Amino acid sequence: MNKFHSIVLGGALAFSLIGLAHAADATVTGAWKLTVGTADTPCTVTLADGGDVTNTGDCANGGSSVGHWKTVGTRLQLLSKNDELVAYLQPKGDTYAGKRVADGRTVELAR
Repeated sequence: MNKFHSIVLGGALAFSLIGLAHAADATVTGAWKLTVGTADTPCTVTLADGGDVTNTGDCANGGSSVGHWKTVGTRLQLLSKNDELVAYLQPKGDTYAGKRVADGRTVELAR
């Protein structure tokens, strides 16, 4: 019975490590729809390699203040062009959701 438990435990460990490796490979770069607040129209922001952010469309409600991004653990931080924290987001399914630091408004990034 001990041999069977070892095999099951080893298999579970292998599957969990594969899942972690896959999550580490998931990239946040690319185009995202940024929404600030519940009624705001989303605008498109692009998170580039190296941490730069560009935006298109009407990003007057928060996207225009974002100039950089970085990950800290599983969290995503949106930073101003002066590297001040604008919003902190956590993964939530296929999106990132969190709060804007200045006023606590909800911020969401979705593909």
